[in-house]
Amino acid sequence: MKALKRTSLLQIDSHSLPVPTGSPTIKFSDVESSDSGADEMGVYHRVLTASLEYSYLDNADCSYLLGLLQNKTTFQFTCPVASDSTDVTQTITRTCYCSNYGAALQRLKAGVWRDMDLEIKEC
Repeated sequence: MKALKRTSLLQIDSHSLPVPTGSPTIKFSDVESSDSGADEMGVYHRVLTASLEYSYLDNADCSYLLGLLQNKTTFQFTCPVASDSTDVTQTITRTCYCSNYGAALQRLKAGVWRDMDLEIKEC
């Protein structure tokens, strides 16, 4: 199995992530609870949520991804945002945490992982 190509459009702490095999989902949601940290003007802010899916990973890519998350409660996450450019080149970076991740081991000896999901949320 060949390692996945990495992209600078998705990063954790300035380390490029492998290109997801599924379409990345990037959402911005309004924070509306009364204890959510509205500013002094009463304006609530939009927070980032991203879901990255990998239908397969070799052992090296899986280890690389998990290593970027290891022993970190928060990290700097970079992802693409829409712009009026022809290609997607604009990114934003926010302080985030990984709320959920996991993968299934498909082939023990070959070190092939499948169905890895990363759920990343802004702090």
